[in-house]
Amino acid sequence: MSKKRDICEICGKELSLNSKESINRTCYFCNRDFSTNIYCPDGHYICDDCHSRDAIKTIETFCEKTDLKNPFLIANKIMRHPNFKVYGNEHHALVPAAILTALKNNGIRKPNGKDITFSDIQEAIRRGSKIPGGWCGFYGACGAGIGSGVAISIFTEATPSTEKPRSLANIMTSRSLSEIADDLEHCCKRSVIISIAETLSFLSEKFGIKLDYDPESCVFSEINEKCEKGNCPIYSC
Repeated sequence: MSKKRDICEICGKELSLNSKESINRTCYFCNRDFSTNIYCPDGHYICDDCHSRDAIKTIETFCEKTDLKNPFLIANKIMRHPNFKVYGNEHHALVPAAILTALKNNGIRKPNGKDITFSDIQEAIRRGSKIPGGWCGFYGACGAGIGSGVAISIFTEATPSTEKPRSLANIMTSRSLSEIADDLEHCCKRSVIISIAETLSFLSEKFGIKLDYDPESCVFSEINEKCEKGNCPIYSC
């Protein structure tokens, strides 16, 4: 019986374990530098703090520190975290957080001229994290799709009493849900990417905000036993 090896949770390669000499590595998620005896040969490293942090806190920490401008890259890096499972309602908070972080880092302001702040991103995470798992099947509304509506709600500062912004937030959700309703096995990763893509299209159409980013091919297929593979629009983007 072969011995199981410790593997990198970023790329899956066998980790190098050196008890005699430590090396410096930068944490993949928080960008802090550490001295470590355990590391990936490709340079990946996850510090203890990030490795033990729950998924929602991971979103918040990453979005606060990152200067990435591509929302697909932001989402994919966060979804690679070991606290992110194949399925889970943490994906509902990830969608608005990734969108607003990308807008903020691209220097995009709200329609009223206000800056997008980290407090806005925290509010997006708070709202998104309240959407339970399983709503796609039990309530007919995928939480990731709703997350895109959360992003537009915060971007436009919508409330139930703001006619146009409230409508825009609902239109955004409906557009994402329409694309998520694809007759395939549910997949949180696919729903996240679809919702972000629909939001970028929506921002271009409604606000003239053109963020020309495209999703990468899915990197989560091998860990998802229910993956639709070639039937999925992001399987080989």
